[in-house]
Order: sequence, then C-alpha cells, then structure tokens
Amino acid sequence: MRRKGLRGLLTFLVLSIGAFVAVLAVGYKPLLGLDLQGGVSVVLQPSEDVPTDQLDQAIDIIRSRVDALGVAEPDISRQGDTILVQLPGVENQTRALDLVGQTAELRFRPVCGVLPATDAVDAGATTTTTAPAGGTTNTTAPTTDSSATDTTESGLAPAVGLGTGESAGAVQADPTTSTAPPTTAPPTTDTPTATTVPATGEPSADCTAPPTDVNRNGITRRVDDNAEDPVILPEVDPDCDIDPADPTACWVARYWLGPTALKGDALSDASATFPNNQWVVNPIFKSGADGIDAFNEVAALCNTASPSCPTTQLAIVLDGVVISAPQINEPSFQRDQIQISGSFDEGSAKDLALVLRYGALPIELEPQQTQTVSATLGTDALHAGLVAGLIGLAIATVLMIAYYRLLGVLAIVSLLSGAMMLWTIIAYLGETRGLALTLAGVTGIIVSIGVSLDSNVVYYEHLKEDVANGRTLRSSVERSFSNAFSTIVKADMASIIGAAILYFLTVGAVRGFAFYLGLAALLDLVAFYFLLKPMVALLVTSRRFGAHPSWFGIPERSAAADGAGGPIVGLDDAGEDVP
Repeated sequence: MRRKGLRGLLTFLVLSIGAFVAVLAVGYKPLLGLDLQGGVSVVLQPSEDVPTDQLDQAIDIIRSRVDALGVAEPDISRQGDTILVQLPGVENQTRALDLVGQTAELRFRPVCGVLPATDAVDAGATTTTTAPAGGTTNTTAPTTDSSATDTTESGLAPAVGLGTGESAGAVQADPTTSTAPPTTAPPTTDTPTATTVPATGEPSADCTAPPTDVNRNGITRRVDDNAEDPVILPEVDPDCDIDPADPTACWVARYWLGPTALKGDALSDASATFPNNQWVVNPIFKSGADGIDAFNEVAALCNTASPSCPTTQLAIVLDGVVISAPQINEPSFQRDQIQISGSFDEGSAKDLALVLRYGALPIELEPQQTQTVSATLGTDALHAGLVAGLIGLAIATVLMIAYYRLLGVLAIVSLLSGAMMLWTIIAYLGETRGLALTLAGVTGIIVSIGVSLDSNVVYYEHLKEDVANGRTLRSSVERSFSNAFSTIVKADMASIIGAAILYFLTVGAVRGFAFYLGLAALLDLVAFYFLLKPMVALLVTSRRFGAHPSWFGIPERSAAADGAGGPIVGLDDAGEDVP
C-alpha cells in the first residue's frame, strides 16, 4: 500500500511539475484583462430592433476588425440586445472605438482580375486568366509565399465562415422545377495567359490597371476603401486561424475590383436551399430602379465581359473582405429567381445567405456606455490584487502551521501545488485560447484559497477525532480520509455548481470570477486526492515522524485513554501500531 501511494504521488508530481516547467520553458504566461493592463470597453446597441442572426453577424464583423488591430485579448460578447466590446492594451483608443462602431456595408463590385494572394502590386500588374473547356473565362488565383506584413492594417479577417475560394455562378432558375441549374465549369490547370481586358471594346478606366495606393500587404487600406473607387481586397480562408502578425497567411487571393455597382440595400432577402442535392443561395432583390433593375444593369455588363467587368465575375464584398465572386451566366434576371450555385456545403451556403440578409438591413450601432482604463490604473489594480493574495496566503500559512504543525505544512504544499496547476492552465489557455485574467478572476482565485484550506481542515479534524476516540494515528489516516473526502467532494461540487450558474447566467466581470473560482475548486479536489492524501500517509507511516503525533498537532494520548493513564499512541521499531 505504501509503495502504491508513493508511486501515485511521484506520478502526480512528475505530470504537474513537468507541465508547469513546459509552460515556463515556452514562455507562456497569463494574459491580463482590460482592468489589469488598461484599455477601453464600449457597449453598442442597434438603433432599431434586428434579428438575432444579424446581431451575431455584426459581432463577427467587429471581431474581424479587432483582430486587424492586433489586440492581444479582446472580449466581444452579446448581452441581450447589446454588444459588449472590451479591448485590453489597445493604444489608440479613439481609433479603436471608431473602427468597431462603424456600420458595415455590403457592396457588389465587378471583378477586374484576380491577383496573387501575397505578391506586392505594381502599376503594370496584369490579371491571370485561363480558358477552360466550353469557352467560359474563369479567373484563377495563383499563390506565392511572402513574408511582408502590415500589423497596422492587416487586411481583415472573414466576417463569417464561408467556403474558401467560392466562385458561384448566378443563374436564371425556376424554383418550381426540379431541373438542376447550370453551374460554372471549373478552371483548368493549363498554363495561364496574361490578359487585362477582352480584345473587343475600348478599355475602361476602372479596369485598365489595378490601384497602386495599397498597404504593405498589397491591399487597399480601410480608409481608402471608397465605394466609388477601384480597390484591391482579399479573400480569406474561413478555416484559417487569423494571426494579426501575419494575416496574409490566411488569404486565398486578392481581387482587383471596380467601383461599387450596387449596395446591400438593393436586396430584400436571401435564403439557402437544397434543390437537387446541391446547396444554393437564393438572393431576392427589391423591385424597381434601386433593386433588380440596378442589378440587371451590372449583370448585363458582366455577362458580356464588358471592359468594366472583363472576368464576368461580380464580387460580394462585406467590410473589406471578398465573401464570394460568382460568375454571371445570364444578362438579366427576375428579382426572385436568382440562384448562386457552386461548391457550397450547408454551412457556407447559409453563411452567404446571412451575409446577404445583413446587407439588406445593415445594423447601425450606437455606443451606450464607454469606459477607458489607463495602464497605470490597471497596474495598480494588479499590484493590489497580488498583495492581497500574498497577505491572505501568509496569514493562512501561519495559522495552519501553528495549529496543525506538519499537517499545516502539507496543507500549504498542497495549496502551492494547486496554484502551480492553476498557473499552467491559465497560461496555456491564455496563449492558445485567449483566456484573460481579470481583476474579478484574481478575486476568485483569492477566495479559492479559503476553499482549499477548508478541505484540509475537514480532513485533519476527522483525523484528530479518530485519534481522540482511541484509534492509532496510522489506522486513522485511511478511515479519516474516506469520511472527509465525501464531505469535501460535496462542498467543492457545491462551489463548482454555483460558479457554473454564475458563469452561464451573468456577463462581464462576474463570469471571470465564476470561472476561476470553479476552476480552483476543481483543482483543489485533484490536489487533495493525488497529493495530500499520499503525503499524509507517507509521513504517518514513517518511523521518524509517525512516532510523534504531537508533530502533527495531535495530542500524544487518545481521548479514551487519557483519563485512565493509557499508553502513548505511536509505532514500534517494526512500524507496527503500539497499543
């Protein structure tokens, strides 16, 4: 039994210490929240009632904008009908607030050409096209490696998780028929030939040459993304994790786009359907000159590959990102019989439909409450939290050692072990999942010190009570643990359940408090079972320590034998109980 306990203790120490050392070795450390490092927070509210899915779309757009800013740990969440944006550590707070509060506009732009994903653009750049079987011209997007990045203007992240490189053709379709609509032929892998515009017609000023006023990543800056000007914008792989330091790694291609032909307010609705075992998107335009008539004008130009739309593609752009660039296969359409088809799955089709619906009713967000926290104030709050924690730990250490002697030392060792595991988890999640440590979280950790020590006190008091009732110290260890552990599990589970309820039913700082309190309570159970129990058992069965119950804060004589001059509780030289 003793060897088994020692083996389990060593395994636990190797795993916990090894994980802690590994986290330190790779340089992981907890990310600090807004209230500990300074920053800005704002509560945004739509100017009118909007559907839930469109509010979620707005959150995705704000998150992509914040990722472009390179904020270490943003917290963007929905609180009822409002959006809470917390940006810790952001330097230019005014620019950040202006950026996240802008209304995103859906735009339809003709595609002049497709440029390499990461190559810098110059004035003489040309588009690359291929001519697949069937005579239809499809743009291709060759990719090249580039290390050029622009951390101040990163080119944005995708607003929603759309299929990478979707190129769906808009077709005339009768929703009541079961005939599968025609789809665009896929591009071939033949050697491409360089072209800029079709051979017929006079070149358009819009597609003569791509814009040269671009950032280091080769795309148009956000401030220069004007509806009436040609632009170069990226298409982003939605399955790629955006790295603010190198956003180009997630780009599929860069699109050279002409001036905006029409905006999202020309739409009235959109839906994703599954006719003939194929996911398609059905946009519905408004009637009249501001709706389907405007769309048909640009459709006629793109369908005939006019100089202003030489690729026959019409890009759907939301917040500076090309969401899709379908080819136009018909010169005109009815407002409710348009079908975008391509390599959609259910998720990408529904996401594109959501983007189109968002464009039909763009959400105007108004700031309701803005709070700024200086870096100095955040540092002071962190310092105060650390001082409070250290003072509490010092007082608890003195009391535990004074009352329980060696058992008190073991309690502090168990507490430090839990703190080490907590640091490991917080640092790892902070680096890999963006978990931030806030002042409320620090408060939860400080409160958990008392919860952890309560577990030790319950065990030690059971142990003292068993010895006082006449049992030997050695035989009391296992019995006391069994009785105490049942009580400790119930108490910690109550804390964990309470923390879970707080986490899921509240928002903001309370969630941070609940998360860290619940996590600390869970780690307390782990440390108590795998560390404290075997350490107490090893010390008690030791000849040097087990023969002196007073070293554990336990009287030398049991309560039952005390009045009758009973024998001393201890161990003989062979390690057996002495009556």
